[in-house]
Amino acid sequence: MFVVLISARCAQITPLTGGKKDATQPKALSYYPENASLNFTSKQITIQFDEYIRLKDIANQFIITPQTKEMPEIQANGKTLKITFNETLIPNATYKLSFGNAIIDLHEGNVLQNFEYIFSTGNTIDSLKLSGQVLNAYDRKPVAKLLIGLYQANASDSVVYKDKPLYISKTDDAGNYSFNYLPNAFFKLVAINDVNKNLLYDGSEEQIAYQDTLINPNDGVSSNLLLFKEVPFKSFIRRYSFIEYGKVIIAYNKPQKDIKAVFAKNLLSYTKNVTLDTLTLYYDNLFDTIQPIISYQTKKADTITIRIPSTETIVKQRKNNTIKYSLQSNISSILPYYVLPQFELNFPIELKSIFENKMTLIEQKDTVKTKKTITILKNGSSVNTFTIQAELKPETNYTLTINKSALNDSIHGRSNDSISYKFTTTSPDDYAQLNLKLFFPKKENYIVLLLNDKEQLIEKTLIEFSLTSTSEKLMEYKNVLPGNYFVRVVEDVNKNGLFDTGDYFLHQQPEPVFINTTAIKLLAGWEIENEWIVK
Repeated sequence: MFVVLISARCAQITPLTGGKKDATQPKALSYYPENASLNFTSKQITIQFDEYIRLKDIANQFIITPQTKEMPEIQANGKTLKITFNETLIPNATYKLSFGNAIIDLHEGNVLQNFEYIFSTGNTIDSLKLSGQVLNAYDRKPVAKLLIGLYQANASDSVVYKDKPLYISKTDDAGNYSFNYLPNAFFKLVAINDVNKNLLYDGSEEQIAYQDTLINPNDGVSSNLLLFKEVPFKSFIRRYSFIEYGKVIIAYNKPQKDIKAVFAKNLLSYTKNVTLDTLTLYYDNLFDTIQPIISYQTKKADTITIRIPSTETIVKQRKNNTIKYSLQSNISSILPYYVLPQFELNFPIELKSIFENKMTLIEQKDTVKTKKTITILKNGSSVNTFTIQAELKPETNYTLTINKSALNDSIHGRSNDSISYKFTTTSPDDYAQLNLKLFFPKKENYIVLLLNDKEQLIEKTLIEFSLTSTSEKLMEYKNVLPGNYFVRVVEDVNKNGLFDTGDYFLHQQPEPVFINTTAIKLLAGWEIENEWIVK
């Protein structure tokens, strides 16, 4: 008797995985002509890879040096890359074809990084190198993605506007650049923030850095450059517009340092902004246009016509009492104990049009409220600012009320609406003091800038040395908020109190800037002493 035992198992179904994901970059198997060929005469280069490839962003990734007049034709077909030249190449020159990250495999997108092909139309491969770094001229920070160009030594300065560089490189994230396969020759070296990617310098629309002298890579010297934006050569009015009744602005394309006077019918006054590139005109008339004449010390006057609201519109606004004084104040919920309340108006005001009896300042300490005596002060020659002078105590609550029509210019039909400010004054112990001794490299004029860790300007000081003085200065900064601070020093070469940028055509580099990169930490209630040798 036979007993048959039958064993049964359930089949387990698993999906096909297709194998391990390909994570390797394409690999070049063969070149024709060979990589690093000498006496190159071919019109076409063929490179065979170990897998199917495609090109990505070739227009921005590919760089050929020396530059050709036309870009070679570059095609990816299956596993083959073909480069075709449509012009005669320079004799006895070493060419480098840099593909950046343009070559990737067809299916997984693995990138063949920084692939290069080299050949020489002469008997040798040039092997010299050149490197350096580009920093911003003002803050000395490295600048990435700049076009670095080498031009022929005998080229005119205007070559950067008209011709592409002969050799090209780009800065990395640390501002570093490098060239290789260079000949033993002199070059002009220029860096351009090539915004529109046309490989040319487009004037003050872009930034530029340049080497003062010709450079030869055979010298083995790193060349560091300072990037700056030129002040436009031509000066013109960029725009002008009506802001509100009695106020128009005129904006220029560059700072105007030689404005002599402004004339216009019923013009009350005018102001310039801090950067000197904008005029604000204040007027009083009921015409449809204002026609200011702006005279200069060094050029012909400008006469412009600016349309303003019609007489009917202005009369209606006055009737409806919509022409107002608006106020901007330095008061927030906290006011530094050493600061007085200050106000900037949208329109000029005379002291006789400010009425103290319509303003009240109430001091509150615990539950006791006291009305404070106030005095209105105009701020120097400013036409539209004033200060409220009063004896303010530290760590005390205040309420300042400016009632309706406290600012009332009856001639021009302008007044204010009621507004109230509540604030608390700080304590002297909330602040630090910094005593900073600076040792300067020479007895020149300097601008010393104290900046916080957000690079906001805290204080600006102009320094001028006499022939008999030492080259050191003690800077005292009082009532500084706790935090980290940095010092920047500008050598004020032309003694105008401003940082002056460079000029490429005039061969003028930006004014020297020195930066203390070590943070000065200030603590509340502390007096900190620090020294810095400026270099």
